Amino acid sequence: MNKTKLIIAVLALALIIESTLFASFYLSRTSNLASPQQNVRVLKKSFDAGFSLFNQPISNDTEYTLDQGLDGSWEITVQSHLVPMPDNLRGTEAQIAIAPEYPSENRSIPTIIVQERGDGLLRIEYFAQNWNNSYGLVLYNSTFPTWANGENVTLTFLNYGPPAQVNPQIAPYPNGNLTITVGSTVVVSNYPIAWANLSDFYVYGLKRSSFVDGVLIVTVYEVRSGG
Repeated sequence: MNKTKLIIAVLALALIIESTLFASFYLSRTSNLASPQQNVRVLKKSFDAGFSLFNQPISNDTEYTLDQGLDGSWEITVQSHLVPMPDNLRGTEAQIAIAPEYPSENRSIPTIIVQERGDGLLRIEYFAQNWNNSYGLVLYNSTFPTWANGENVTLTFLNYGPPAQVNPQIAPYPNGNLTITVGSTVVVSNYPIAWANLSDFYVYGLKRSSFVDGVLIVTVYEVRSGG
C-alpha cells in the first residue's frame, strides 16, 4: 500500500512540474506575441492638392514626386476637405493614383487609386499589371460620408520581399501586405499585393467634376523596423 502511495505521489509531482513548465512556456510565448517589434514612421513628404485640380479629366496627369522613391515599407494618409457642387454630387469625383515613377502614368504599375465621389463614396482599387491587360481590383467600395468631412484614409504597406518590376506584363507574386484604415476602422487587413516602389502621385477628376473649395492633403511616411 505504501509503495502504491509513493508511486501516486511521484506521478502527481511530475504532473505538477510538467504543468508549471508548460504554463511558463505559454506565458513567455504570449508575452512575446503581445509585444511585437514596433515600426518607426519617418515623414518623407506632405502636400496639398487644391480643388481646381480635380475639375479636370485624367489626361491632366498632375504629378507629385518624392525626392527619393521608397522600395520598402510605407504609410500614406489621405484626408479630404474637398467641397463639391451640391447639385452634382454623383458626377463629381477626385482621384489620386499612388505609383512608381514611369514616363507615362498608365504604365506606372503596380498602382493604388483612391477615389472620392461627391456623395461620400470611397473606392480603393489596385492594379497589379499593365492597364491594357487587366482591370483594377476593388479593395474597398463603400459610401462613407465622413470621408468627405475630413476622415483620414490610411494605407499601410509592409513588405517582406524584394520590389516587383515596374510595368509588368504579367502580375507578379506578392511581396508585402496592405492594410487600409478609414478613420479608426480597419476595412482591409494584411491583403497581399505586389509592389514595385513608391515615388509618384497623380491627381485628377472626371470631365464633369465640379468641386468649389477645399484641398486633398496627402502625407507620406517611410516605415522602418524598430526596437
